[in-house]
Amino acid sequence: MQCPGHSAIRRKEQPMKHPALKEQAYEYIRRKLKMCEYMPGEAINEVKIIEETGIGRTPVREAILSLKEEGLIEIRPRKGTFASPITEFQINETYQIRRLLEPVAAVRYKQQFDKSTLLDYDSLFEHLDIGDDEKYFDLDMRFHQAIINAAGNPMLTDFYEKVMFTQYRIGIYNSVRGLARKENYYLEHHDIIRALLEEDDKAIEEACVRHISRSHIISLKALKNDGTDVKDSQGSRLYGNSR
Repeated sequence: MQCPGHSAIRRKEQPMKHPALKEQAYEYIRRKLKMCEYMPGEAINEVKIIEETGIGRTPVREAILSLKEEGLIEIRPRKGTFASPITEFQINETYQIRRLLEPVAAVRYKQQFDKSTLLDYDSLFEHLDIGDDEKYFDLDMRFHQAIINAAGNPMLTDFYEKVMFTQYRIGIYNSVRGLARKENYYLEHHDIIRALLEEDDKAIEEACVRHISRSHIISLKALKNDGTDVKDSQGSRLYGNSR
């Protein structure tokens, strides 16, 4: 004999059968967004994702909804699913956060940095193949995240990981379009590392601000040189057509 409400309970439990599949789909789509394999504003084909991953429609759909909640995907009624565009406002917001936090964290927590680790970073930047976007930006993001992690504040660390994801996506987009200028990046990172090793507050702040400001200018230049002149609802220009 079936207990009253048994089928209702069973229906509620069903979404728990595929959390691992949802996570796989989430990571698969998120990485494509991060690496601009889905360019900003590009349509995302759910059927193609299902075919590429072998994951069912429900976990893929749930992953897309999670990414929508994070602002990485837009679902437009009667139009479809799209990779979120990158706006001029978002670029300015990202770099404003970096300028406010990184120089302060680097100066305040300079004694938290292990000198051998800093030297390792310096060597990695010096010998890195700047033509390998993924390796370059992985190292770049890891270094800048380490500056914030020195504060030992888990909430700040989690927040900055989201900032760095946006920064990564902007950087990859610039590079995909041939607008990234990485030739001077070793010297800029070397200046930050040297200032940290010397524990020179003024030099640390100046090196951080100089590097962040230069990257900011490149990102805005990439936006202005983009072939589109699309604006969002606030009138901010976009990376990628919003359809």
